[in-house]
Amino acid sequence: MKTINDWPKLIAQGTPIVGLEYYSADRQQVLSTFAQFACHQSLNAYYWNSAYSTIQVLKYIDDYCILESVELKVENDVLEFLLESDEPGIFLLEDILESANPCLPLYRVSQLANAFFQSDWRKVKQYWVLLSDYIQLPNKLQPLIPILKCSLPNSFEVAALVNKFCDRTNNLEYHNEQLAAKKQLIRACQGLPAAEINLVLERSLTLTSSVEQIAQLVLEHKISQLKNQGLEFIAKPDVPVAGGLDLLDTYLNNVVKLLEPEAKKYNLKPPKGMLLWGPPGTGKSLSAKLTAKKLGYALLAMSWGNVLGSTNPDRALAKILETAEHLGGCVLFADDFDKGFAGWDSNADGGVARRLSQKLLTWMQEHTSDVLMLATVNRLGMLPPELIRRFDDGGIWFVDLPHNGARYEIFNLHLAKYFPQQFGSGQPNPWSDRQWYSLLSDYAGATPAEIGNAVKRCAERAYCEGRPGKIELADLRYQRTQFILSSQRSSEDIQAIRNQASFAKPASGEDVSKFAVIEQELFEYRPPRIE
Repeated sequence: MKTINDWPKLIAQGTPIVGLEYYSADRQQVLSTFAQFACHQSLNAYYWNSAYSTIQVLKYIDDYCILESVELKVENDVLEFLLESDEPGIFLLEDILESANPCLPLYRVSQLANAFFQSDWRKVKQYWVLLSDYIQLPNKLQPLIPILKCSLPNSFEVAALVNKFCDRTNNLEYHNEQLAAKKQLIRACQGLPAAEINLVLERSLTLTSSVEQIAQLVLEHKISQLKNQGLEFIAKPDVPVAGGLDLLDTYLNNVVKLLEPEAKKYNLKPPKGMLLWGPPGTGKSLSAKLTAKKLGYALLAMSWGNVLGSTNPDRALAKILETAEHLGGCVLFADDFDKGFAGWDSNADGGVARRLSQKLLTWMQEHTSDVLMLATVNRLGMLPPELIRRFDDGGIWFVDLPHNGARYEIFNLHLAKYFPQQFGSGQPNPWSDRQWYSLLSDYAGATPAEIGNAVKRCAERAYCEGRPGKIELADLRYQRTQFILSSQRSSEDIQAIRNQASFAKPASGEDVSKFAVIEQELFEYRPPRIE
């Protein structure tokens, strides 16, 4: 990846036009950098966007880069003006490439191509820098115009910005240990552009002098920004574990070990992607939340459908992946991933899903950041085969309907949440094994989501009847009569999903609980009687 610092090398090779992707908050830094480049080249640096009627020259006053109007008035089109002008200089041009619209008008493509080829014989030191937050050039221009990037700061750069802020700011308050408070602030700043970090830190300082509260304000700002990109931080899970998914939990414990620095000495790395497959409501999304919690990562949810439906899907995906890479460790969570690929093999969407899946596939292969891509699907066959193979690293896990032992665990997780006096830690279980076996039989085929909803409704009913925090077995048995199981409503669809379970690793082991159903032979074999 070429950065802004590679620009002098490119012009030394005779490159007249480059594109520069940057974040709007970093504009002042970009202008300052090119003002310095211009000084070294004995040229003027100019800036223009569609809000200016004249081209602006960059000047330094008191070590600060400012813009001043010059006698270079743009009557109609700025590129047409520059093609006809013999004014030397570095021209930073905004609003030429629209990031929201990847299709450049034909005349604009021709202008840029003409400028490139005319630079050989014009003999004018005129260099163009096309500024945008995302650049997607047509095939005709890709060999002519290299793309530079002002990337998000990495963890070391963010730490340097935060430490500089703390060192130059007097009267900062640390409610906890100073090093821990700084780490909290650094983590909150990760994923934001450098200039935006400085802006938000200074703005937060006007509201509070507490480092911990500044970190919270920065985090709220970042969450708001991520929502604008189609990303969302997911709240922590409301239960400590996912009942019955013992094999998946064991695997995740091993992934945590692979994150240890010691593992790197043996060239061992955690997986880059995991796929959770199974019927709706079986706990796949909860497993994603618990995975992020176990790894100590933020859980960042993206909607693949929203990416495909955006004005510029390529830009949307590129920004999501770049942000995820700079968050200092995150689980990038794509729920119902398969729904975004309906009709991909027939190119019903113009090939967008296929093209973006290739970009995602390449990213999963090449990225070295602490990002775990975790997707949940109901129908595995809807994903492109090449994308399915990319998840082989972390495994494709089948999350099935829970067996008796798993249902027992799930019931107790939710009962402890709503009825802690009866089912809390250290409390003896109030119901006998016989009663439990009867209840588990009533809920045979229920999903974890249906069990959780049933317990919640019992808690609501108990509260309204004047017995808050108290539940009887009859409450849950009554609640079972109030809904139809999804495994019954959509029995053919769910069975079709379960019939292919052998293609994935089971997330749950065999039922070894005291409530396990004992398998019996349908026909008992009796040897022939010899007289």
